[in-house]
Amino acid sequence: MERIEVLRREIDGIDKGILELLEERVKAAKKIGEIKREKGMEIEDVDREGEILDNILNSTNLNREFVGDLFRKIIEYCKNEE
Repeated sequence: MERIEVLRREIDGIDKGILELLEERVKAAKKIGEIKREKGMEIEDVDREGEILDNILNSTNLNREFVGDLFRKIIEYCKNEE
């Protein structure tokens, strides 16, 4: 059972790291949103979103449907924050 607890603490640390990175991503998206507003640009950039998804899906061994769904949600959240 001790080994399970060690692994659970490892997962807790990984989860914390994921959240920290997500928060950094949102901060960067907000900065991009400010620049886009200053320049009169649209928030949504379908080409860039496709590029992000392609890069992500080509960089993982995880289930592509799962990863695609996850990143679509992340992108949508970030667009709303922009």
